[in-house]
Amino acid sequence: MSYAGNSNVATKVEVMELSASSQRDLQSHQAMLLDMEAKKRAFAVDVPTLPHDVRSALRSLGLPVRLFGENLANVRDRLRMELARQEVLQEKGVGIKDEADEGGEFSYRSKPQEEEQVTKYSRATPGLIKAREKIAKYSLQRAQDRLDKERNYRVQWQRKRARLTSLDTEDNPEEYAEVTLIDEACLKTYKTLRNIGLEGSQYGDGRPISSIATSHYTVSDIPLVATGSWSGTIKLWDGSSPELNLIGQKNMAHEDRIMGIALLPKDEPSVSTILATASIDLTAKLWKVTKKENVEMNDGDNDKSVHTFDLEEAAHLKGHAARLCSVAFHPQGDYVATTSFDHTWRLWDVERGSEVLLQDGHWKEVYGVGFHPDGSLCSTTDFGGIVQVWDLRTGKSICHFMGHAKRVVCAEFSPNGYQLATAGDDGTLKVWDLRKRKQFASVPAHSNLVTQIKFDRHHNGEYIASSSFDGTAKVWSTRDWKMLGCARGHEGKVMGVDLLQESIVTCGFDKTIKLWR
Repeated sequence: MSYAGNSNVATKVEVMELSASSQRDLQSHQAMLLDMEAKKRAFAVDVPTLPHDVRSALRSLGLPVRLFGENLANVRDRLRMELARQEVLQEKGVGIKDEADEGGEFSYRSKPQEEEQVTKYSRATPGLIKAREKIAKYSLQRAQDRLDKERNYRVQWQRKRARLTSLDTEDNPEEYAEVTLIDEACLKTYKTLRNIGLEGSQYGDGRPISSIATSHYTVSDIPLVATGSWSGTIKLWDGSSPELNLIGQKNMAHEDRIMGIALLPKDEPSVSTILATASIDLTAKLWKVTKKENVEMNDGDNDKSVHTFDLEEAAHLKGHAARLCSVAFHPQGDYVATTSFDHTWRLWDVERGSEVLLQDGHWKEVYGVGFHPDGSLCSTTDFGGIVQVWDLRTGKSICHFMGHAKRVVCAEFSPNGYQLATAGDDGTLKVWDLRKRKQFASVPAHSNLVTQIKFDRHHNGEYIASSSFDGTAKVWSTRDWKMLGCARGHEGKVMGVDLLQESIVTCGFDKTIKLWR
């Protein structure tokens, strides 16, 4: 009974039950809202990566292991959505469906205190804890040096701009001498890159050359170019001359195609460089590159000295459950990262050849990997179009970027420390601002898949090079993101690109490597 005003007359309120069609519409609306909320948070739900773990999780939820027409990726997506739905229902204190309720309506229950979700962490191994301590100590010092340099540059740049905009004719070049030198060097570099041309080409292998990397021999400053091919062969080339002389080789380094290669300079006289390779034979390998005696060659009337190098296997990295994609060295030189189709990436100890970290978190195949110049962050990309940024000192994913329309296959941090460049199957080069955690620039770089991107390290990242399946390699200004030059000469896909001082080296599906100046 309810009473209106001061009246003593009781008014009886009757509540009519919903019709069957209205109940069905209400249930359909509730299910639709649940699906929308679940899709929003599905990407953040961790699911198993191995097939038998996925099947076990589905059985524990009382769901079919596989539906007709589903592949492994569809099964994992279905499990991810179901876990997201349960998470949403638990937060709202809603049961999935009460078995005693014949109408099948959602039943609201109070959420027990013990069922509150908390963030759970797995215990780190002593080796991982030690590695994080080393990385933290190394990265903090590097970050301090980089920020001090950046502050000094900004102060000088502001002084120079104030002088140029003021009516004061007095000038003191010493106040912004460094900025002036940087700007003049940048203009000179840009002018050179606009006239880029083919200087040398070399037939590299009997099968397509899939990856390329450059470095300098520490002792005598010899520019090295390393290539890995589909035949599983590693070759070293002399990048100081247009002839690109072969100076080292390792046949059948892997049992199958090499997909990623990286070079790391070392300070030891006996071991000048460490080379890492990743293959679809489920393994990665580390190689010691050592210099042999010089070989004298007759070049007309003049004798020419040629350096040769040996490749010796230093470590065999096993652990991934599917083919490997990319490999990259940590700036500190003590660790190397690999990515794989098993939806994980791993960090390995270079000296011991042992696994330090197994990191999951991607829901698609992981392909690209890159390290921050300070050594504090690592970025990985996957075939779902997601870019993850990880803090190596804590093991957390600090942010992720979603903007690519298709697969993302490469990631590269800028030397300035606050920009991350990614590229992939949609042909665009995207630059992300780590400070604001949003997209900074989007460049329609190529008409096909972008295979590799590399920032210039000698001029503080004034330009970036990219290679693509459209048969070209291009150079872009990082000041205004305009194209500076285009290298067109491969017959077909360009599989990789890297920078060597003022030169650009590329490798292609046409089994050649090319040097551009």
